[in-house]
Amino acid sequence: MIVTFHSKDHYPITMFGEPALQLIQMMGAQPKVPGAFYAEDVSQALWQLQDALAELVEAQVPEEPGEPPAVSLKQRALPLLEMLKTAVKANHTVHWD
Repeated sequence: MIVTFHSKDHYPITMFGEPALQLIQMMGAQPKVPGAFYAEDVSQALWQLQDALAELVEAQVPEEPGEPPAVSLKQRALPLLEMLKTAVKANHTVHWD
């Protein structure tokens, strides 16, 4: 499954399903697709995601020779954090499908 996040003043962000659902749950929403945050709820979602990511302890997976490095959930969240910050400033909704 692929999940794409949308907001009016930001480019769409596409993620694989499992990490996207984890981030959606960290923002305080039910981990399901489709979904949305109204403009007045985006700041709370941003705060919850930042808080959850700050507390996240990710296991260090040893890299295999010749394998690409693993991408952490914190790294995957960076574009979504920027989208949420932009949506808060512009008072826009954020939705995903």
